Amino acid sequence: MRILLVQSWLGGDGPPVYPVGLACLAAALAGHEVACCDPNTAADPLGELSRTLAEFRPDMVGVSLRNIDSTNTRVSVSYLPPFARVLDTVRAGFSGPLAVGGSGFSMFAEAVMARYPAIDYGVYLEGEGAFAALAAALAGGGDVSAVPSVFRREAGRVVFSGPAAKADFADLPSPDFAALPLGPYAAVPWGVGVETKRGCAFSCLYCPYGFLNGRAYRKKDPERVADELAGLKARGLVRFTFLDSVFNAPADHAAAVMEAMVRRDVRLSWSAWFTERGLTRDFLELARRAGCDAVIFSPDAYGDAALAALGKAVTRAEIDAAFALVADMGCFEASYNFFKNPPGQTLRDALAMVGFIVRARKRLGRRVHFELSSLRVEPHTALAQLAEQEGLVAPGADLLEPVRYTQGRTAYIEKFFDLVQKARGR
Repeated sequence: MRILLVQSWLGGDGPPVYPVGLACLAAALAGHEVACCDPNTAADPLGELSRTLAEFRPDMVGVSLRNIDSTNTRVSVSYLPPFARVLDTVRAGFSGPLAVGGSGFSMFAEAVMARYPAIDYGVYLEGEGAFAALAAALAGGGDVSAVPSVFRREAGRVVFSGPAAKADFADLPSPDFAALPLGPYAAVPWGVGVETKRGCAFSCLYCPYGFLNGRAYRKKDPERVADELAGLKARGLVRFTFLDSVFNAPADHAAAVMEAMVRRDVRLSWSAWFTERGLTRDFLELARRAGCDAVIFSPDAYGDAALAALGKAVTRAEIDAAFALVADMGCFEASYNFFKNPPGQTLRDALAMVGFIVRARKRLGRRVHFELSSLRVEPHTALAQLAEQEGLVAPGADLLEPVRYTQGRTAYIEKFFDLVQKARGR
């Protein structure tokens, strides 16, 4: 079967990010002829997609919907209109089976299936096994209804076959990073990503990662990670980012990955998301030897009550200690994300956060970066339940259209930060 895999277009919002999901699917589709198309890297995005369809003449098309909108930005950009144009473009030149997957689809699966009748099949959560099984059933005339983790249309209704078990990395091939050229993504510091594990044991109020990847860690063999990185280096890559929701949890696996990188002399620069809890100088020294030059933290609040309300496994003292450690070492750039007005925050906390930003800027200058974000209410999260309890969203709302959460009694804090960001053109 000839299968075309397409990354959904973002309408020109932001730089392109390498579609690792497509690379994982391409590697899982042994026995099929596979081509990939990312309109986000083309001067004429939809024209490029049309040309690829006409030249490749696929028997099946899969579209990855990674993001629904720009999530936590002050001004939300919806990616649904360009996604709809991708579907229209596919259907203008193709009448065969069209499947959609990706994290954005999975979070809003039923709503997306209902809104876009051009979609024949929806691949829910991890796609390697389900998409390959769906393709095999379609190619061989098998029973599509028996394929787990697939939405389909039947007698005018959307039917779900039920979720599949989470796959172990030992049962999955490494991503096919040759599926698309690396060049258009390599100029972006976070443009190419590599996984060391899936799953997240943390329970942050707003975060869907536990839903998407499970709570249990499924770890990739450290030598296999080093193999993938060596392959990327051989193809000319000089920088990447680790895609793990939190790289240094569990710390022993992260250390094993970095030790394998040092042994293999990978010599690539990289960044990753870190938790402040348990971070040590020895760990950071190993990270530096392995090529890390940028650490990213997402404490999200700067008061212990707000941190607890957000479900963050960190305290204000640990935030301060981790910053002092990174600043004292002097060899990393550091990035921080805070929410403007999360649950549990007080005016005193907000002022303390501003004080932390000022002190950090004074000590690290341009080597420290801050994002002040809004809280986007997403399904399958505890924040969605809280927003429903507080009457911010109606019961059962699909949340495709963004809803922002701000703590009611201190809503003026978010308004103040919004005015500051607007004045700075952000």
